[in-house]
Amino acid sequence: MKLQPGFRRWLKELVQPSSSPALENALEQHRDTVPVLWLLGKTGAGKSSIIQRLTGDSKTEIGNGFAPCTQTAQLYNHPASAPVVRFLDTRGLGEARYDATEDIEVASHGSHALILVTRVDDSSQSAVLDALTAQRKKLASMAILHVHTHLHTLSGDELTRAIQFNTEAVTNALGRKPESVLVDFTSPEDGFDDINIGLSELRRAIVSLVPELTRVLALHEADNRETEVFLPLRREILGYASAAAAVDLFPAVGLFAVPTVQGKLLHTLAGRYNIVWNRQVALEFVAALGSGFLYRYAISLAGRQLGKFIPVYGQSAGAAAAATLSFASTYALGRAACMYFYHQQNQLSISTESLQEAFKQAFEDQKAP
Repeated sequence: MKLQPGFRRWLKELVQPSSSPALENALEQHRDTVPVLWLLGKTGAGKSSIIQRLTGDSKTEIGNGFAPCTQTAQLYNHPASAPVVRFLDTRGLGEARYDATEDIEVASHGSHALILVTRVDDSSQSAVLDALTAQRKKLASMAILHVHTHLHTLSGDELTRAIQFNTEAVTNALGRKPESVLVDFTSPEDGFDDINIGLSELRRAIVSLVPELTRVLALHEADNRETEVFLPLRREILGYASAAAAVDLFPAVGLFAVPTVQGKLLHTLAGRYNIVWNRQVALEFVAALGSGFLYRYAISLAGRQLGKFIPVYGQSAGAAAAATLSFASTYALGRAACMYFYHQQNQLSISTESLQEAFKQAFEDQKAP
């Protein structure tokens, strides 16, 4: 395969990525980031059921999967072996002799979003409301979703009034009205036609709060083995993508730093599929994805760096746009690589069109604000 002159340097960084303290620091800061969803509510509100329906994990897995975070708060990793999301479950508020101050202090600092859970048939939410009121300032900048559960326990006007009552109480405690979702998760033996009422709406609402969970919350719905293998690696890819965006904020730096981050990503992903990443494998991957396709990407990378030197624009919008594109392209490259490595590992053929489509789809998913 004949390589364009400017492409050789990019490929070299992919095959044998260089290193520097600044680059390693950027990777360290970003590649282990896992979104944390904090669930808060009284005992029996339905927090565990929410985790179960979002992850597809069994009650037994969830019951045995919690690890202590404080003396009374626990973390649940999903998937357990390589988590892409963590659920922080504080002990049920309102329990006798339980002071939630420490738990709420820890949770409010380390969470990406608060999932507040209240039963529609329980109007006695004073413990929850007191906790929200006490932490109002700290919660002011946190994304919050109010989930109303156990809808089947009430009906008609009574249900409407109960939802309105809890909504107003939470709004007063927080000083603002959070987004809300109505769910009713029941067991098959309960005899209801739909045991997952509101599940789709819940997923969409959470994704709107924490966009990077778009694919994560669909893990148990994956009907394709390749996708199932990829999804646990998604967190790792997002971390490298974040690092690529971080090093691409400054003029000229990203021209070689971004390919270096991408090279480290491809080296890591190849190892996940028990493949040795070297020049031959890199060339085969480039050929499979289409050398012209990747060459156009490399040219666009160079163009983004030039844009940063434009006075005023380059130091603000130009740099921000470059970082966004580096994030999206790094994620897309990782997604395409996972698909390629999976097929190589299992001695399956894959078309250039399929790889390019995976790259394009992943790029568009992450480019959107």
